[in-house]
Amino acid sequence: MKIQDECYACLVRLVDLTVALATSASQVREQAKQAALGILQEEFMPGGIPAVIASRFHRVIREITGNDDPFAGRKAKEMEMLAQLCGEVARLYDEELESLLKLAVLGNAVDFFRPESEVRQAMGRGVEWEISAAPCLERLLQGPPGLLLYLADNAGEQFFDRRLVGWLRRQHWRVIYVVKGGPIQNDLTKKDLEASGLLAAMEPVVDTGARTVGFVAAEASASFLRLYQQADLILAKGMGHFETMSHLHDARIFFLLQAKCRPVAQSLGVRVGSYVLAQGA
Repeated sequence: MKIQDECYACLVRLVDLTVALATSASQVREQAKQAALGILQEEFMPGGIPAVIASRFHRVIREITGNDDPFAGRKAKEMEMLAQLCGEVARLYDEELESLLKLAVLGNAVDFFRPESEVRQAMGRGVEWEISAAPCLERLLQGPPGLLLYLADNAGEQFFDRRLVGWLRRQHWRVIYVVKGGPIQNDLTKKDLEASGLLAAMEPVVDTGARTVGFVAAEASASFLRLYQQADLILAKGMGHFETMSHLHDARIFFLLQAKCRPVAQSLGVRVGSYVLAQGA
């Protein structure tokens, strides 16, 4: 995804939010903020990727503040909220692929810049696709079963992902649920998954070996890269994965997300707030 001018202000907001969550010490907070803004100013250029820039300044904020997981409290609250919301809406979705894709993408409505009331309203409206590659995905799934990597996004979405993962496995696909290699923003880690009580249900679970927003091959572990290269299909949730992988033009990848900002929506050719299942080719 091409970076746009308005991404700068959004990244500044993210710096402010992260340092505020990371420490209450004003001097340390200011030091971390200035270091993060320095990275942003240096890296914000044509061809840059917002998610990659964010990953870099998150690392510096962690180092300066000594807080390894600034979003820990937020993630715990989001998981509690989404567990409840999934319980309320899941009964509306049946055991068909397209219905379960809609349930899964509904979980992507959560965002650290969105108030809980707005997330609840989005959930209540349900899902109408603006782009749907579901027929293509279904045809591929009807072929010989192989390896499917399910790239998870935000903490809390696992409640919405669970039934889709189970359905895919019942089609005899080898589905591996993929989380981040350590805390980064409000993205799901194995520790978060265990805390939610769903680790056993989602096994096999692996992590990327990296603490990056989205997926950056250069940062991933060798063991995960082998899985990535072997995968027959990749289901990648959330805007971070779209930002970091859409330029790959890889037909194995299906992006499942809500386009919550104008640059992402524009890159996809949809309206802000649209739900999308798009093939990477």
